[in-house]
Amino acid sequence: MLTGPLGMKRGFPHFAKRCLVLLVSFSLNVTAAMTQVAKKPLTATERLIRRYEKLIASGDLLTPAGWNRASKLFEKSEAYPQDGEISVVSTGGLVGEDWVHGDRAQVDTKWNDYYGTIDSALRLKPPTPSGSIVMAETFSLVFVRPPSNDAGRTTVASSPTAGEWKFEGALRTRSATIPEAIEYVEKMRDQSNDPAIRKNAGRTIAALKRLMRGRSAACAC
Repeated sequence: MLTGPLGMKRGFPHFAKRCLVLLVSFSLNVTAAMTQVAKKPLTATERLIRRYEKLIASGDLLTPAGWNRASKLFEKSEAYPQDGEISVVSTGGLVGEDWVHGDRAQVDTKWNDYYGTIDSALRLKPPTPSGSIVMAETFSLVFVRPPSNDAGRTTVASSPTAGEWKFEGALRTRSATIPEAIEYVEKMRDQSNDPAIRKNAGRTIAALKRLMRGRSAACAC
């Protein structure tokens, strides 16, 4: 098993540190562990991760409107990066709250896949010749309380639990699962008259479809 340094991969969200792991083989214990964890009720911090993953899987991070929806899960907001790279990932792996200290928390995810990035010229840059790497992420969260009124009192009933968990910082990186990435590249290809971009798009779509078939075959085993 090989591991990479946390948070060093270009294009990774700053609010989440990622560790890329190349697995030589999978263990049945992993599947058993995922099944067992899936039965446990999610904490408030873990539910935030799942909400974010649903937005990734639905392609929200690939449109300005969806970006704005996703940004509401973050402490701060930034403009939609129209030409920014797109990280292609899978979602739905293990999620677990690591710790909570006052208004701060840390949550880890494991066993999602990272397939590389798509640049503004619609080129797919895979992380390895095999096309994918298993990924672990560490998310930093903050508990954001509602604003106070002029009297210095919270605008919500004086409950000490008033507020919500959000990702620390701002959303800066677009991410998508394979199906949504394919749909995006097809759309951008059809809107372009540049032969080079259209050629890149064809290669990227073919590579993503191969990865999707390989993932489906692995899940069926």
